[in-house]
Amino acid sequence: MKTAKTRQEAAVEALREAIVDGVYTPGQRLRQQELAQQYGCSVIPIREALHQLAAEGFVVLDPQRGARVATFNGRMLEEIFEVRIALERIAVHRAAERMSPHTVARTRQILERMERPGLSPAEWVRLDWEFHDSLCACADQEFLRKLISNLRRQMEPYLRLDLAKVGTIEFGRREHRRIFQACVRKDGEAAGRHLVSHLQRTVQGFLQYVRTHTK
Repeated sequence: MKTAKTRQEAAVEALREAIVDGVYTPGQRLRQQELAQQYGCSVIPIREALHQLAAEGFVVLDPQRGARVATFNGRMLEEIFEVRIALERIAVHRAAERMSPHTVARTRQILERMERPGLSPAEWVRLDWEFHDSLCACADQEFLRKLISNLRRQMEPYLRLDLAKVGTIEFGRREHRRIFQACVRKDGEAAGRHLVSHLQRTVQGFLQYVRTHTK
């Protein structure tokens, strides 16, 4: 028989994935009884899972209104991006210094998949994260990698809104290539500059879209 802790971990993983995938949208109420029935467990692990997801920033708990999927205003999203940019610049600089032939080959394969025509926003989001995470992994700084991963996951429900209209796919291919080529040259400074430029352009287009479409 599974322990209560195992049921809680399963509930956390399932709910987090559902939020990231857009099954539960920003601002949507999360009712404990309904979730318990859906995931085949008691209310207790669901309640504990919601508290953990609230600590991670995915859920907001209100004593009067209950649990809801977190909704960020434009300023909050901009702040999350600012922190991510600062952390990922450190990671990509170190990745360039430690780039191995194996990492070069793996990252090149990711970029090649990203350049296939007709990618859906969901496919792009997945491959985009594989690219950025491959560089963070190469930096060999696991704590830093986890921090960046958590920030990224908090933004994913918004990243999936409509990437095509934001323009990330069109510009992202070229920007990713610049970052990758700088890493291959082991030029950490250039990799960091290209990374910052890439994410700053992304956040500006993305914030404009969010402010227009999520009022």
